[in-house]
Amino acid sequence: MKTHDGISLVTGPVQKMAMTNFVSTLCLVLLCSAIFLGSSTLAAAQDSGLDGTYILDQADSDNVNEVIEDAAGKLNFLTRDIARGRLRKLNPAYRQVVITSSPNEISVTVDNQQPLRTPAKGAPVAWVGPDGEKVKASMQVAGRRLAQTFTSADGRRVNDYTLSSDGRKLTMKVTETSPQLSQTITYKQVYRRVS
Repeated sequence: MKTHDGISLVTGPVQKMAMTNFVSTLCLVLLCSAIFLGSSTLAAAQDSGLDGTYILDQADSDNVNEVIEDAAGKLNFLTRDIARGRLRKLNPAYRQVVITSSPNEISVTVDNQQPLRTPAKGAPVAWVGPDGEKVKASMQVAGRRLAQTFTSADGRRVNDYTLSSDGRKLTMKVTETSPQLSQTITYKQVYRRVS
C-alpha cells in the first residue's frame, strides 16, 4: 500500500476486491431504494382514497322525490306526468356505491347494477342509463374528487363525488340539465364508508 501525503492508496488485490465489493453493494442499495421509492410514489398517485364501499345516509341526504316534484311542478300539465316518471327513473336514490380505480380505469357500481367502467383519463364510453337510454359516460379523478358525466340528446347529468378529509363520508352532488326542464335540478346524497 502506498501513501501519498498521509492518505492510503489502494494498490493490492485484497484492497481492490474490497473496494469492488463496496461499490457493488452501494450500487445495489441505491438501485433497490430507487425501485422502492418509485413504486411507492406510483402507488400514492394511484390511490385517491376514494376506493371503497359506501352506504347511503338518508338523514344527511336530500329527499330526491321532493326535488323531482319541485322540478315537475314547474312544467305545464301536459308534460308534467311524463317528466316526473322519467326523472324518477333517472334519479333513483342509490343505497350503495362501490368505487375502484387503477391507473387506466375507474369503476363505479351502484346497488346491484352492472359496474360503469371508463378510462381514467376521462375519455367517454357508450353506456345504457337506468332508464334504458344510451348515453356517453366519462369519469375522472382529481385528488379526493370523482367527476362522473353522462351526456345524451336529452341533456346532461354530472355526479360530483367528494370524499371528506377523514375519508369516512362521500358526498355526491348531482346537477342535471335538459332543454325539457325549466330549471337545473341539483341535490346531494351522502354516503358513509363501510370498507
